[in-house]
Amino acid sequence: MGRITRSLSRLIAMLLVCALMAATAPVAEARPLSAEKVHTRIASRGLGNWVGVELQNGTAFVGRIVSIDRDSFGLQLHNDPEVTPIRYSNVVCLHTGLSRGGFWAVTLAGIGGAVAMTAVGFSMMHKEQQLPTLPTLPTQSVIP
Repeated sequence: MGRITRSLSRLIAMLLVCALMAATAPVAEARPLSAEKVHTRIASRGLGNWVGVELQNGTAFVGRIVSIDRDSFGLQLHNDPEVTPIRYSNVVCLHTGLSRGGFWAVTLAGIGGAVAMTAVGFSMMHKEQQLPTLPTLPTQSVIP
């Protein structure tokens, strides 16, 4: 029972440290997007992929890219058969999701963390299972 409570308290302490470190990370302000940059990011994302956009009038859309033109691109929204045209110059914020490199970085970091936690847990359990050795019994009688 004591081993479980110690493990849980260590886990909670590690989670609190991670939460405090994440909360103090500086947040950078987003730079305004130009029409050329939006066009480049949409073109690199490619047809058939999902994106989220926020327009100058405050409207936000999430949909699949179905067409890419010189001045605009078309989104097909979820459960809507119509294509919604969006001009590059109207886009204020563009969410394209995690890149492949970012996905693999997060995946490998998670696997590395799991391996490290397993190694630490194995080491801790192996330490606790080693019992102290008792002194050997004397071969001769102690009382004369």
